[in-house]
Amino acid sequence: MGMSRTSNNVNASKWEQLESLLGSKLPALPSAQQLEMLNDTSWVENYVQQVLSKSLPKLNVSSKAKRSQPQAEVFDTHNYVIVKMKLPDQLNPTVKVRTDQVRVDGLDNGDKKIIQLPCHVVPKYSRSSYKDGILQIKMRKKKLDKTYHEIPIRYL
Repeated sequence: MGMSRTSNNVNASKWEQLESLLGSKLPALPSAQQLEMLNDTSWVENYVQQVLSKSLPKLNVSSKAKRSQPQAEVFDTHNYVIVKMKLPDQLNPTVKVRTDQVRVDGLDNGDKKIIQLPCHVVPKYSRSSYKDGILQIKMRKKKLDKTYHEIPIRYL
């Protein structure tokens, strides 16, 4: 879809009118060659593929050590934070919850997994269950106390 000379001149005059209306110089209109380059963007995809192929082998080498650790999914609902982990049946893990994170001990080779939580929870009201290879930990969110408490000032 090449632009004809007449439409290019019309666009240029409209561009000049717009510049005078705004009172400032705008960047030049793209040439037909530049517009043609924008139509074929396969070079961008090739560049991205090259960059990814150079960086992915490095990522795979470093992630092999962590591959044995199960990944945790964290769901943030209105009143609860729910953590789900896929675990093999033969494991007998222990789950420990504190206000800002969950620790699952007793994974493969005695490893532990620490999961940062998106908000504070009340550990006392946390529950966990295991079914069909999925460990689920449900924790009640800690409500923010928005009332002010007056404290005495000690004059020295």
